[in-house]
Amino acid sequence: MLRRHQKLRPDDRSDERGAALVEFAIVASLILTLGFGTYEMGTAWSDSQLVTQAARSGARVSTQLGINTSTDSFTVQSIEAAVGDLDGAVDRIVIYKANAPDGAIPPACETAAPPGIPGQCSVYDATYFGTYGTWVDGAWPPATRLNDLNSSDHVGVRVEVSRPLVTGFLGNTDISMVDTAVMRIEPNAGD
Repeated sequence: MLRRHQKLRPDDRSDERGAALVEFAIVASLILTLGFGTYEMGTAWSDSQLVTQAARSGARVSTQLGINTSTDSFTVQSIEAAVGDLDGAVDRIVIYKANAPDGAIPPACETAAPPGIPGQCSVYDATYFGTYGTWVDGAWPPATRLNDLNSSDHVGVRVEVSRPLVTGFLGNTDISMVDTAVMRIEPNAGD
């Protein structure tokens, strides 16, 4: 213990400085990790909202156009436009026949490759994006969907996106985001 008039030795001061440096390093690394983690989570949450909006936008277009031959092409275009600000890439879009408004995607369609499964779903991947002048419908073409007043199909749109972590501080893996929207095809007595 130091007495009132006792002076510190030079060794004591360097010990204090060393301890302060170690404490600063620990606290700074914790604060940086927390800051980068918060930024990554905030960005991921914002991007997931874009994916949700894209799925809803695609479902709206798909149900409003109904059995129009360009329905799937316009659906994919609306999804691409909705995720335009996203740093990631749209991996797959699945347009499927849902059994009800809360209908889940058929299990076989979850992993189906393009063009999909006849009568159940159409699957589109990056090879379809940007090919709107030469569009080829998937395995569940719009012309086979029901849109009459008594019985209309429910259409589900599933959007799958992967995006890299923004800072790379927490790793170099991609974050996968998937969202689905289901809506009923607008009945049209004239079709």
